[in-house]
Amino acid sequence: MGPDNLSPGQARARLAPVTAHAVDTVTDLMKSAGPGRHLITATVRPGNTEPVIAYTWFDVIGEGADALWSGVYADTAAVAEVVALAFIVARGSVVLGTTSPTGEESVRGWLVEGHALTPLTADQVRHAFHATVGPGPDALTYQTAFPIPAASAPA
Repeated sequence: MGPDNLSPGQARARLAPVTAHAVDTVTDLMKSAGPGRHLITATVRPGNTEPVIAYTWFDVIGEGADALWSGVYADTAAVAEVVALAFIVARGSVVLGTTSPTGEESVRGWLVEGHALTPLTADQVRHAFHATVGPGPDALTYQTAFPIPAASAPA
């Protein structure tokens, strides 16, 4: 093997902490989302290739330790995989769309910087949203994203 090739065991050893951190990051985002119906979309564009995108829907009823959660585990795992890839290539984005229990719709966004998600302001989210998908519905509120802890980021 050349100096740039890793054995399967070496590759797994290097990938495991990044994957665990991505799972923790997505879990923290979901725990912080609050009540309502949510859609997380994770996107990464490795090099000059087509983007890799994954999304998951989940519902939160209630708040805090008493909250009830529902969603599809496999879809959430796919989002965590895309976030892990974004951490590896140090670029990507995560968008959280929310429909509150009272019906208000909002969107928040983060950019991947290194092994962390950096919150975007409401204006940055609006600009990015309009640049990629066009104007949203009139009732859509763009919100400043909340911080996601990066405590377990791999070295």
